[in-house]
Amino acid sequence: MAAKKALKKCLQKLSSKEFKEFTDSLLDREGEPRVYKNQIEGKDYMEVTNVMVNVFSEKNVLSVAAEVLRDANLEGLADELGAAAPPPAGVKVVAGPTSASPAPSASGSLSEKEFVDKYRAELAKKLTDTNPLLDLLCSKKVLNDNSYAEIKALPTDNQRMSKLLFGSYVKSAPTCSILFNYLKDEQPFLVEELLES
Repeated sequence: MAAKKALKKCLQKLSSKEFKEFTDSLLDREGEPRVYKNQIEGKDYMEVTNVMVNVFSEKNVLSVAAEVLRDANLEGLADELGAAAPPPAGVKVVAGPTSASPAPSASGSLSEKEFVDKYRAELAKKLTDTNPLLDLLCSKKVLNDNSYAEIKALPTDNQRMSKLLFGSYVKSAPTCSILFNYLKDEQPFLVEELLES
């Protein structure tokens, strides 16, 4: 019940306009499972919280809500909610060198989502064979058939990776976990190179 309480508390802080932006982003969210308009139209923050917990499960609802908040340009609340979210099952902390940035993280390690978020641009440039990754994401229901066909239709691997990584497809922690594990298995040297950069 902790996740439900944290989400309810977070949504309660939104202004009417922000709440509308949040629900619009929730409806626009790609991937399954989904929330549909008839489930939340005209509902208040408590009812939307209940719908989200029912659709995404107590275990995943906070990471999905943080993703939706970011899509609605409500990063502050997304970070606050993300801090309250336990990592989804199967997400391991990736050991890496301390960042070379002026304010390195205390632990010197990244979660799978943090890795993808940090290296999104480099991944878009350096991943040259997109077909196996697109097939995997389609089989895991991250991409539906239309999204898969739309991305595959782009003329270059670089364009396909940019569309995939900078679109709304690879945003949630579970999706980032799928991508990271794919990279770890298929592109271990790339992962190592990025962590050492």
